[in-house]
Amino acid sequence: MILGASAAAFALAACGGGGGSDPLSDSSASPAAGGGGKVVVGSADFTESQILAQLYAKAMAAKGVEVETRLSIGSREVYIKALQDNSISVIPEYTGNLLLYFDSDAPATTEDEIMKALPDAIGPDLTILEPSKAQDQDVYVVTKETSEKNGITSLADLKKISSTSVLGGPSELEDRAYGPPGLEKIYGAKFKQFKPYDSPAVKVKDLNDNKIQVATFFTTEAAIPDNDYVMLDDPESMILPQNIVPLARADMASNTTAVDAINAVQQTLTTEELTALNKRVEADNDDPRQVAGDWLKSKGLA
Repeated sequence: MILGASAAAFALAACGGGGGSDPLSDSSASPAAGGGGKVVVGSADFTESQILAQLYAKAMAAKGVEVETRLSIGSREVYIKALQDNSISVIPEYTGNLLLYFDSDAPATTEDEIMKALPDAIGPDLTILEPSKAQDQDVYVVTKETSEKNGITSLADLKKISSTSVLGGPSELEDRAYGPPGLEKIYGAKFKQFKPYDSPAVKVKDLNDNKIQVATFFTTEAAIPDNDYVMLDDPESMILPQNIVPLARADMASNTTAVDAINAVQQTLTTEELTALNKRVEADNDDPRQVAGDWLKSKGLA
């Protein structure tokens, strides 16, 4: 993600173009995911989640499924409730973080262990569809200058600077197991301050201006290579594998046309392609709907 026009575009895309409206406010359109009913696809409030939601929605629509999208719902705490109260039918998720949300003490560390643990963790009212090979890890980064000046290449090195440094990330990170609590417990790195960011563009600017010294990103974000950030190794595997996985209401399993359409996306999408799709939105200012539609057509899925 490049500062300026592209960063502004990323921030705008993360808002979903909703003009500040509540994506869950229309109570007249509750989903009926079972059988052949309408499927309501939700997304979290960041670009990649919106792109994935559009991929699912357009793939299902191409197979004749009645689809509605409700984008930029918010953090995991908000959209899980939206699934549970039937406001949405399905939403793109990430395997490791999803498991930790439901079971913060889960011992699973590998992709297979996480997938085996997820069904019991999420409970009978929810289900996971087919996981993708595509991954998007949370990652801690520092500028190249900070890395070279302080000898920081891994999370284990952060204790060298944490007591005098500010950590930046999305507001929900503050209480996550892989956030400040995990950094302190696992790596002995207690930061002077955590600064929450709703705008990725502002976070990038503050990191480049040394107003924060460490920040979290997603590994598929263009901001990392565009700014030559150093991604920090995680020798203790604090951050679990994060395969893309659709999280759905359990009753959606009977809508085989919808499930098959989503699973076809999951089987085809790669990490490299997901990174390229993100870059089209973040750096090239393309609309997530257009980006999703182009990819689906190129794969014969729409």
